[in-house]
Amino acid sequence: MPSSQPRVISVRGGRVRPTGSWLYVWLDSATGEIVHVGGTGFDPELRAHLHLTGDDPQLGRVRATVPRSSERDFDVLAFELSERIDRPRAKEALTLRLLDSFNEVEHREQPSSEMSELIDSIAQEVKKYVDSLPGSTDG
Repeated sequence: MPSSQPRVISVRGGRVRPTGSWLYVWLDSATGEIVHVGGTGFDPELRAHLHLTGDDPQLGRVRATVPRSSERDFDVLAFELSERIDRPRAKEALTLRLLDSFNEVEHREQPSSEMSELIDSIAQEVKKYVDSLPGSTDG
């Protein structure tokens, strides 16, 4: 049953104000390859759409940087963050953690305890998802 409470989307000065905080990981659904790690204050579905349609390479990063992105299938795993978490630092920590995890190297500089727990949890979920894909070499 739909909620009777509206979701308020604030537009101020001609710009939408983001209301959330997310990290997301783009995976090739056939191979499990991680092709992009990002962070956003907007809904992850909107951000995924912009990654594929944006003409500006900063907005359409996947389109600009992932070979044959329009011909491939992807799954985007999105993880909501607390507003207390510094999203750019979390994105950097997650990117390094995923590199370490999938390349089986030791962790680099450790983030704070709260950040480390969050990043480890996300990395485990990504690994579990990759392992569940039919084309995964680990699954």
